[in-house]
Amino acid sequence: MSRQYLLPLIALSLAACTDSTLLHRYKPLPAEGWDRSDTVCFELPKAEADIDGTLFIGLRTKASIGYRDIVLAVEQHLEAPAAYRCDTVRYPLTDAEGFALSPGVNHHQYETQQLPFHLQKGESGTVRIYHLMRHEVISGITEVGIKINK
Repeated sequence: MSRQYLLPLIALSLAACTDSTLLHRYKPLPAEGWDRSDTVCFELPKAEADIDGTLFIGLRTKASIGYRDIVLAVEQHLEAPAAYRCDTVRYPLTDAEGFALSPGVNHHQYETQQLPFHLQKGESGTVRIYHLMRHEVISGITEVGIKINK
């Protein structure tokens, strides 16, 4: 391999090691719609050190979702010592004219504002997400995800 390619490759490798993302994962939702009782659960691995970070919730939607915004409940269940936190997140999807707030043609991806996230060394837990919409079943959301940054 020539030296002109080696240096950029090493620089990219080192940059990848400084990423502040601890966890970034999505889960698919049923094609027939997201029922209010269908809670999406993300298991958190045991923390190797104290984490004082930020939790983001991501949505992937079809362009034809039909809602201006989505309201979600985000529960953080932590173990040893037991802790519980529940946030209600209003997720704007379109502007006042009905245009999507995310780029895309057939699908869009959104990320919520940051939520505080704390995990002590040796602690694990679960993040649970469900919708709080008026309709029991909502369609148009294809995946729900979480991202935790340091």
